[in-house]
Amino acid sequence: MTQTAFLKLCNINSNSYYRFMNLKGPYGGCDNQTYEGAAIFFYRREKKEKADKAKLKALKPQARKRKATEEKEQKTKKLKTGDELLKKIQDVELPDMDEDGSVAVFDDCDEIRKKINFFLGEKIVTKAAFLRALGDINSNSLRSFMNSKRGAGSGAANVVYRTAYIFFEKKRILEGGKKTKKRLDSEKTQDRHGFPLRHDNGMRWVIVPNRM
Repeated sequence: MTQTAFLKLCNINSNSYYRFMNLKGPYGGCDNQTYEGAAIFFYRREKKEKADKAKLKALKPQARKRKATEEKEQKTKKLKTGDELLKKIQDVELPDMDEDGSVAVFDDCDEIRKKINFFLGEKIVTKAAFLRALGDINSNSLRSFMNSKRGAGSGAANVVYRTAYIFFEKKRILEGGKKTKKRLDSEKTQDRHGFPLRHDNGMRWVIVPNRM
């Protein structure tokens, strides 16, 4: 399921969704439409999964085996479709990419982490296939980036940040998706080089003149 399809099923607009995802705390976002819409969506999905398990348990052994085979075939077909999607994404050329493959990044680290979580959560592709699509990135780099402390620049020096941005930008172009308001704001506030590809911990050197 794409993010667009998810928002449509939950009857949520993208602006409300992104505002909700940026909130913190157990009660942050209670009055946001995303909270209610997503809660209903996951409740219904969980209820359906329980009903499907009950039906499967009620089947005779032979029918249960046939059902398991069908599900395995569907999963294989889904992964095959996912591999085709990855190939299409990789074939997209970014108009603003330099000859050395570098590109200005206009999504912060938190935004990229959200996109990775959502994409892998769809289970269209395996994590290993996703890492290969990023350029054979190792799983430790992905784990380090995803476990970084929350913050716009937290994990900016990690190779996953830049490569995942390129991946999702290609995906957006392939699917004809529009830039979000947050993305457009970033393009206005950042210079042409985009977000820095290094982590800013806020520490600075201060040179004090010698008064002796």
